[in-house]
Amino acid sequence: MKNSNSLMLTVNPFFSIRNLAYRANFSIIYEYKKRLSHVEKQMPAIIAAAEAVAIRWVEKKHVLMHYPYSNNTSSFIREFVARAGGLDNARVVKERAKIASPDDVFICSVRSWEKDGFILKDCEKSKQSGWLNIVFASKNGMPQQSVVDFLIDNGATTGDDSEAAVNNIVNITNGWIFTCELVSALTRFSVRPGILKAMVLPGSTEYNKCYQRMDGLPMLYPCDHFIKPGLLGKQYLNAMKNTINILIDKKNIIQIEKASDIAVQRLRNGHDVWVSSFTHALAGEVFYNNKSPIKPLDGVNCCENSALFRQNIKKQDLIFWFGEWTCNLPARNYLDIIKSTGADYIASYRVGNEKTEDYGSKNNVFYAKAEDAVMIINQYWEFENVCVDIPFPPYKMAPVSGVYICLFYRMLDEKIAEKLSLVQPCRKSNNA
Repeated sequence: MKNSNSLMLTVNPFFSIRNLAYRANFSIIYEYKKRLSHVEKQMPAIIAAAEAVAIRWVEKKHVLMHYPYSNNTSSFIREFVARAGGLDNARVVKERAKIASPDDVFICSVRSWEKDGFILKDCEKSKQSGWLNIVFASKNGMPQQSVVDFLIDNGATTGDDSEAAVNNIVNITNGWIFTCELVSALTRFSVRPGILKAMVLPGSTEYNKCYQRMDGLPMLYPCDHFIKPGLLGKQYLNAMKNTINILIDKKNIIQIEKASDIAVQRLRNGHDVWVSSFTHALAGEVFYNNKSPIKPLDGVNCCENSALFRQNIKKQDLIFWFGEWTCNLPARNYLDIIKSTGADYIASYRVGNEKTEDYGSKNNVFYAKAEDAVMIINQYWEFENVCVDIPFPPYKMAPVSGVYICLFYRMLDEKIAEKLSLVQPCRKSNNA
């Protein structure tokens, strides 16, 4: 029997979100839903890019997948590097610079050409090194160039920054479909890559040691399963459609309404409202394209002595703290850092009581201990946090939480702004 966090909603074959989405007035949901139709049309281009990388990897063996880290693109990079349910071969460029080869692959994302056009200079350097360039971006507004081997279009109508928030979420969606299709393409050469397992899952520590090689070299392993093109990508696409249904469900809308009311009241009383996270995509995403006066803080590099939080957050302020399975990590108790500021906090994580990996402490490090939070926002995704079935270990890949929590945060930010009369509520036609 599934627990209360299970994804009980199923994908409506007609995929109509009219009744709930428009009643809730969330433009990000409308835009993302509309873009998923475009994502589906991009499947042949994604498969072609994945097959090109697979051919390189099988033929050349020493093929590294480089993700460039920069401020504007950090949320995309964080979503794929050292990511449970993703490729062990996905690393930040600088991490393996000393062992790079002319056969490597350069993968990057553009939130908007208006702000991120500089990435093409990185692509030029990559091309000079002999690397294959794969760019997740908008075809519209793209400067003329000849250094991009594969452009995976996110469907933006322009290249300016006004669509950047949804662009990035679509880029992440396409990025996971690409990752799935790369795995699929490799099986058609009778090999498979190393797929990482979430640190919260029992047995993950020993499992991941097999793939996280100290020399950083990518490995391929024998595989006797043949996966057809498009099969895995379609699974992920359907999971994202289901994610929308979950986010616009009444139980989640109630959470957003309550949380936004608390934030708006705090702002009207003259206090600051902050947001921070240690999660992959959202840790960087909170810094860009906010509609409300919410203030972001870096939750990944907040310092062991909590200096960043203590120097900024004041008593009677409010902070939204977003986790995944918990608010803490084995190496850092984030809730203690937050509590040391004297501010109130709203915690968001997946509430559950499943058995987790043992890290040797007396207490379960994944137990949030957030009883003194002003509110706890539940995240509704399956315990494993992966949605695509594969016929080899760890038997599932491609996480849901990155897209889920980015969409949720945009919904929350939009609702706060709406209640402060900073934006107009979303009003779309009934034909959407």
